[in-house]
Amino acid sequence: MKKHVWFNLEEHPEIFYGQYIVPNFISNSIAIRCSESRWLILSPGKEMLNQLPEGLDPDNHHLSIVFPNSFHHMGVKAWIEKFPNHSLYASQKAAKRLATLGFDNIQALESKQPEIPEGYKFAVPPGHRGGDIWLCKITENAANVWITCDSFLNYERVSNQPIARFLQKLLGAAPGLKISQVIKWLIMDKYSAFKPWVLKQLAEDKPEILIPSHGEIDRDKDLTSRLEQLVKSRL
Repeated sequence: MKKHVWFNLEEHPEIFYGQYIVPNFISNSIAIRCSESRWLILSPGKEMLNQLPEGLDPDNHHLSIVFPNSFHHMGVKAWIEKFPNHSLYASQKAAKRLATLGFDNIQALESKQPEIPEGYKFAVPPGHRGGDIWLCKITENAANVWITCDSFLNYERVSNQPIARFLQKLLGAAPGLKISQVIKWLIMDKYSAFKPWVLKQLAEDKPEILIPSHGEIDRDKDLTSRLEQLVKSRL
């Protein structure tokens, strides 16, 4: 996939996604058209401002910027400058740390949520040190979608960068759908709480499309069972 270019998700035309590199690892920005006047973006990379998703206009649209956790903030200030008509959202846990980094007026998603299209829901997975937020779309008419943060990785190959490649192999982070050791050691502070929660969510949502914060989109009719097996074997 080309970097710094927005693509439309064929199964759900309101979803746009694009890739950027930070630092040495593929990261994803996701933009969602919510209404005629409102858009939502998760994990916005600065480089993704070079070509905005089709139809997104800083002069005419309100942008809801969602921090998927307290670590995914590096491109947000550039997007704030580009979109003066914006609002900021994060989990309560993430908002506390983000405030110390200079992000003011963050609204906690547990108490107030931005406008989202029908069929979408936010989820707050327990046990995450950075206060993760997921966005899911559940529908009868197309494949269900999970837009997750750092819990899952899906790199199609190991990195060309020597240090990144070494870390991926050491931590079991690539290739393919993974839960890396760094998730257990650093990202989660209580993965014993996350495991039963995510298994319950998988049974309820039955996702067939996964858009992780890092790596490639995974489209698979058997995605739910693959994720279940991964969670049970790694956590």
